[in-house]
Amino acid sequence: MKLLFAAAMPLVAAACAPLAPLDTSSGLVTVADTASPVSTLQAGPAVTYRSRAVQEPGNWIDLNNAQGPGVE
Repeated sequence: MKLLFAAAMPLVAAACAPLAPLDTSSGLVTVADTASPVSTLQAGPAVTYRSRAVQEPGNWIDLNNAQGPGVE
């Protein structure tokens, strides 16, 4: 019980402490510049689709050897 009390006391003290004032510097408070050019184009797809035919699995040993380091 003493361990629980010792662990909970700092949490209670921190919860009751007053909050620090917010930073209100001019860079954070000013309104965004509405005169700047804004693109209205929609973004293209993030992933392209490539159609592939279903086929039998190949030889994995040859594939791994071809992709491994030190391949000539």
